[in-house]
Amino acid sequence: MRSLDARRNNLPLQLKSFVGREREIADITALVDKHRLVTLVGPGGVGKTRTSLQVAANMLDVSGDGVWFVELAPLSSGEYVPTTIADAVGVTLPAEGDPTANLASALKGKKALLVFDNCEHIVEDAARVIGTILRACPNVKILASSRQSLDIDGEDIYRMPSLETPRDDGDERLTAAHALESAAVALFADRARAVDNRFALTDDNAAIVADICRRLDGIPLAIELAAARVAVLSPKQLRERLNERFRLLTGGSRDALPRQQTLRALIDWSYDLLDENERALFRRLGIFVNGFTLEGAVAVGGGGEADVLDLLASLVGKSLVLVEPDGDAQRYRLLESTRVYALEKLADAGDVEETEDRHLRYLRDRFAGLWAQRERTGGQTELAAALRAELEDLRSALDGALDRSDAIAGGELLANVDVAWAALGLYAEGIARIERYLAAVPAGQSQLLARLSGALSFLFAEAGQKVRAVEAPRVAVERARTSGDPATLARALVYRGRLATKVGSIEEAAAALAEAETIPGMSAYKRLILLEARAALAFFSGDREASVPVFERLRKEYRSLGNPRLEIVAAMNLAEVEFALGHTQRAIAIVNEIVPVARSTGDPGMVTYALYNLAGYLVAADDLPGAVAAARETIEIRMKREPAHPEIVVALEHLALVAMLRGDAPRAAKLEGYVDAAFERLDFEREVTEAMTHDRLAALLGESLASDERERLMADGAALAPEAALALALALALALALDSEQT
Repeated sequence: MRSLDARRNNLPLQLKSFVGREREIADITALVDKHRLVTLVGPGGVGKTRTSLQVAANMLDVSGDGVWFVELAPLSSGEYVPTTIADAVGVTLPAEGDPTANLASALKGKKALLVFDNCEHIVEDAARVIGTILRACPNVKILASSRQSLDIDGEDIYRMPSLETPRDDGDERLTAAHALESAAVALFADRARAVDNRFALTDDNAAIVADICRRLDGIPLAIELAAARVAVLSPKQLRERLNERFRLLTGGSRDALPRQQTLRALIDWSYDLLDENERALFRRLGIFVNGFTLEGAVAVGGGGEADVLDLLASLVGKSLVLVEPDGDAQRYRLLESTRVYALEKLADAGDVEETEDRHLRYLRDRFAGLWAQRERTGGQTELAAALRAELEDLRSALDGALDRSDAIAGGELLANVDVAWAALGLYAEGIARIERYLAAVPAGQSQLLARLSGALSFLFAEAGQKVRAVEAPRVAVERARTSGDPATLARALVYRGRLATKVGSIEEAAAALAEAETIPGMSAYKRLILLEARAALAFFSGDREASVPVFERLRKEYRSLGNPRLEIVAAMNLAEVEFALGHTQRAIAIVNEIVPVARSTGDPGMVTYALYNLAGYLVAADDLPGAVAAARETIEIRMKREPAHPEIVVALEHLALVAMLRGDAPRAAKLEGYVDAAFERLDFEREVTEAMTHDRLAALLGESLASDERERLMADGAALAPEAALALALALALALALDSEQT
């Protein structure tokens, strides 16, 4: 902030540096130029006061009669607003008459900027006085800050955002230089150095500090309170203790307002301003982990939609709930610290279990509707998109249902999610959750158990775990027969046919699919899955050519239904058939056509599904640079979250063949040893493309290495940790890239 001595003002001198907010200051300054009343609205601690002071200081030159800061937070009653303003501006009000009218008279004709801070607790009185000033004093402008708007004519509202934080992409390799590009990290580093000049943001701690700032939602005051703790805690220790944030984030500046000295006091200030109905809804909304819709708020809040909407609007207006556009609707969320506070208050009110029940049943019913829609239309986009949006809430609800021994309601939710786990690439999680519920759901719930078993068999197959997948569909059929529900039986039979086909039980597959076809009333979705199962049966029965037109038809149908995921699946099945028929270039062309579709879904799992197969086709065509590029991208996408993912292992085997073809037999043998061991751990069986790479690699290794040396190298590879195997493969990729550049 520039020197304040040159113009009339009472702006407090700021002793700490002002970090970030360049764009916000420019935007707010432009608004104050155009409008006579601008209100900065946002949650406590977001930086409204500091930003308004900075804007005010920048406007000293254009406010001939001064810039005056009016602090309203200490006021216990709105009746003191006029005299507080008069004192700040330096005018004396007459003892007789209305104080507000006298103040307006004193300011009439002046060209000044009044900065009102913390209006929320006396918002009606503040709005009345400000409205009077605006009507009587045409040359006075007002910049106000509040946790809710003043709601008067002429007000232009600026919603104060949190500080920008680095994007969370799971990358622990974030550099200090890149992290400091975000204002939140820059603020943390500045304040941490102020309390301990030994602190430095480094490449080693940058990702940890970035995560701290994200978990504090980029709220400046919370970040400053956290940074103050580096005097006694390392960033890693600080992050580990953020679950205890209300005990940890205390000890703000002694000359700050009391509510700015601890994180809890900051939120107490807002909570105390709510009425009891607002408090009850606020507490219950804390049950949502990752935001919610209006329908979700109604479901957990209780009462009618109109009543909840009014309360929700009030909480949004008071900056306790944030609202964000979500397509044609709106989505709401609580800041993480606010949510932790709400959950504490929910526990204090003894309302946790009932709210958890409402949350679980809301999600169950929401996914039931999406599941039924998929069955009618064959489109799965909405179901997968809902799972992506509600994933953290779904995890919380499923875990909580088991903790409360509510396995039936939790199992119904899980069954309605069905196989959508595959759309997010979360095979392992979907399998683990279904197995837990299969063990918990009572034996008499045959239909529910059949649905869960069918979904389990699908996920086993998609994850390549064919051995484990064999029994699940058989159990699903038995349970479906017991349930007496034809639709459940048809579904179980289709899954049984698909799995039996993949493990080579052709007669069992044919019988299951034939029976499924006799059951009337099969849904549109199940008919498409049945058609796909028939095509797979033809392929594995030896009639590969017969499956080509079926997969082509499925690809077109799924595209017309707006189901990109299953369009990609159909295209990849078609590519596999063409590759098995020896039409390698045709297979490559199909994948190149579908990769842009996979990228457009925003689902990295769909991208890697196409790429790791493409790597196999390219290496078969001796396009080694192309194979390496496809395998490397697969690895880089998957390794951030799951270094031992089956798709990574497949990509490593393709890279092992590349190494062999480049004459690096020792590296190839080590990678193949790792791959064999990993596939055994994962219960993964190679399909056509993987088998062709494996067989070709095995033959070349046999020709190039003595058996004892090959066995020794493969044993060394089998002992590698996933990270070491990845390093070995990526070094090969880098070497090939350098060779290509030199060429």
